[in-house]
Amino acid sequence: MKLLKVYPPPAREVSVIYDELALPPAKHHGAARPHVILNMVSSVDGRTTMEGKAGGLGSKTDRRTMRILRSRADAVMIGAGTLRAERLSLGLDASDGVPQPLAIIVTASGDVPLKENLIVPEGQQVLILLSDAAPKRVVERLGKLALVMRAPAGSTGVVDLDGALRALKAERGVESLVVEGGPGLNHALISRNLVDELFLTVAPEVLGGTAAQTLTLLGGPEILASDRPALELLSIYLAESELFLRYALTHSPQGVE
Repeated sequence: MKLLKVYPPPAREVSVIYDELALPPAKHHGAARPHVILNMVSSVDGRTTMEGKAGGLGSKTDRRTMRILRSRADAVMIGAGTLRAERLSLGLDASDGVPQPLAIIVTASGDVPLKENLIVPEGQQVLILLSDAAPKRVVERLGKLALVMRAPAGSTGVVDLDGALRALKAERGVESLVVEGGPGLNHALISRNLVDELFLTVAPEVLGGTAAQTLTLLGGPEILASDRPALELLSIYLAESELFLRYALTHSPQGVE
């Protein structure tokens, strides 16, 4: 299969998408939280799942690209809803030849099917980022299966993601983080100005479906115009009819610490 980098020009053929990527970028060194990238795949009409699962949308090239991003990061994060929806791995293949990233599951309730749905490659650690509103018995149960990091709960009961990211860097040495959904976690991070880059694969599929069936990139209230990040297109790759888009997210001065 021919892989083309079509933006920025001039277009040229490449062997691997994002092979030159280095995380975190030099400009992020010294920041209080990790460099956060959001990696998602969607259909042309904006759906992020097929038959309830994200795994059916992307091609082999997309899955290879996902592993490239994971291999550059210290940790990979998902929300508990994503794990409840399907059996998955947040790790790398042995053939990738690099250390496994830390697998992080974000949950307010502690309702995570670790044994049933999380495939853990040899050498990978799993960390549950758990709201401190969860009962002690939940902490004890999860502590037998994985590392547990408590995080303050905000007014809505969800995990304080800003504080949690800072703790992940200070206490776990996480300098770069890949987030792979779901829509609720994506929305929480972007609406709080906590995402630095978006990597979006557009699969050549049109799926349709009712509003209730359709999971999109972000799931949550509409973000006010004053709070929306500006997206700067950094690169476009093309693999047959599949597009790989990379954006930098920047925020207005009032959103910058």
